[in-house]
Amino acid sequence: MSGLGSIGRQHLAAFAQLPGVRLVAFDPDPGRRAAAEAHPAVERAVADYADLLDAGPAAVVIAGPDHVHVPQLRAAADAGAPLLVEKPVAATLAEAREAAEHVGRAGTAALVGYVLRHRLVVQRTRQLLAAGEVGEPVAVHVMLGAYGTIEAAVDRFATPEPDRLYRDYSHEWDYLRWCFGPITRAFAAARTVGSVPHVERPNCVDGLLEFASGLRATFHLDYLEPVGTRTVQVLGTGGALLADFGRGTITTRTATRAASRTASRTAGRTGTRTELHELPEPPAAALGRQAAHLVAVARGEAEPAVTLADGVAALAASEAVRAAAATQRWHYLSLPD
Repeated sequence: MSGLGSIGRQHLAAFAQLPGVRLVAFDPDPGRRAAAEAHPAVERAVADYADLLDAGPAAVVIAGPDHVHVPQLRAAADAGAPLLVEKPVAATLAEAREAAEHVGRAGTAALVGYVLRHRLVVQRTRQLLAAGEVGEPVAVHVMLGAYGTIEAAVDRFATPEPDRLYRDYSHEWDYLRWCFGPITRAFAAARTVGSVPHVERPNCVDGLLEFASGLRATFHLDYLEPVGTRTVQVLGTGGALLADFGRGTITTRTATRAASRTASRTAGRTGTRTELHELPEPPAAALGRQAAHLVAVARGEAEPAVTLADGVAALAASEAVRAAAATQRWHYLSLPD
């Protein structure tokens, strides 16, 4: 376990729930190391990342600050340790691509921490869309309000960093790609609202994504709304779907056809069927599934569900949205051959 900040401690708690797992923790901060060593699942905490790799771990979780991701995942890959790196893969898209190539040459299994893919409500949303529950999607809208993230990870936000919102919520770009395919271009507009205690710059972004299929998705992201909103709405040729990832619910409204009671039996009467899928669970549940998945990958029992290529693609979408907001022009993404 590398990095014992907010997300690192959440990973530690998730792995501690798995049977037979023992943890070696690394963090340069002595206070964090001492706190980790007090955990019954932690064998020891070390002050040097090289000492972590020297322990011969079956797998490595990289959850430190963004700028340490690349050197640490390179070192883990060279040591032959399957790894899970938190998002974003790297601080820049160029670094992410170089790191992915390095790991590919090393032949090491690598996962990216897009934990939403392990949430039941997200998985069920994808299943319903793939099954054609609402027909062919023709419009998508994403809403995310997340001022609570700042309040939950106050230490991380103590250091000013422009454009953090684009990368912090690259989760959205990942699950949209998972559900609808490659993103080809982006347009966005950003602003900074100063009427909250902690002001990120920017803290409000609206935009439009286009997929290789021609489908388009509008989106809104902010570090302003205090309750916490994370929804995706899909309109299709056969109905509509509204998934609330925060509450763990999916509502579908689909068209049905019933025989007409008029003289013309060849006509049909359109009705509506509404279904509610309830899949609530605590956030720790998805982290637990992600942890178990890494263990299965390390044992050779599974292939990575979220690959480094997925992580690079999500970061490419983040950079495209950021560049589009800065230039007020469409920004195109290069797709792999």
